[in-house]
Amino acid sequence: MSITVYTKSGFCGMCKATERALASAGIEYTELHLEDVDQAQIDEWKTSLGTNAPIVVTDTATGSWSGFRPDKISELASSTAA
Repeated sequence: MSITVYTKSGFCGMCKATERALASAGIEYTELHLEDVDQAQIDEWKTSLGTNAPIVVTDTATGSWSGFRPDKISELASSTAA
C-alpha cells in the first residue's frame, strides 16, 4: 500500500489533522509539499479530487481525496487491518 500526503508548507490545519489521524490509525505515509509538485498535476487534482489541502494519493480501493476526510482514513485503517 502506498499513501502520499501532499501538504501546504507552513500551517495547514486540515493537513495536520490528516497526518495525525493517519498516524493514530497506524497508517504509514509519505509527506510531500504541494509547492514542489508540477502545476499540471495540481490542475488535474483540482479537477478530479477538489481544491482542499491536503491531497492524499493512494493505490488502494479507498481512492485518493482532498481535505481532511476521517471517513476515508477509517476506510484505509479497516482495509489494512483485514
